[in-house]
Amino acid sequence: MKQWIKAASLGLVILSSSMYANAAEAAQKIGYVSTGQAMSELAQRYKVQDKLKKEFSGRVAQLRSIETKMKSKIDKMKRDGELMSSDQRQKLQRELAQLDSDYKLKAQALAEDQRRRGMEEEQKLVKKIRTAIDSVAKKNGYDVVLDAQAVLFANKKDDSSSKVIAAVK
Repeated sequence: MKQWIKAASLGLVILSSSMYANAAEAAQKIGYVSTGQAMSELAQRYKVQDKLKKEFSGRVAQLRSIETKMKSKIDKMKRDGELMSSDQRQKLQRELAQLDSDYKLKAQALAEDQRRRGMEEEQKLVKKIRTAIDSVAKKNGYDVVLDAQAVLFANKKDDSSSKVIAAVK
């Protein structure tokens, strides 16, 4: 019986020590990054808005030119509409309709292109941020990195946002 008690206590010691080892192994280092803050700071650093404005400035100017032409024709219609012959009035209305449809078509195409290019630039930033997060996580020994919006509570020392922003090249 004494041997049985010794074997049981030895088994208990081995089992408890393996449980502590598993508990220590289960403890992981978890950090978080405010990706929204990183995106806005990096967009400012890389001047994404200015770049896109410059890229589309010619097309925006073209739309403003069409707006100006439409406004002048509308003003002419209001001012001289009563004095015009029906043919002149009809011609001016057709020109206005043509300008309006041209404007709508170009404005829609511009909006779509701006949205697409904005998404492309955003994807470039996301890729840079993810690369930086991987780098910072490996460097600091994090097992898991979460987005700050998914974290309800965390210690400020686990916030890697500034490190990630600094690591983006």
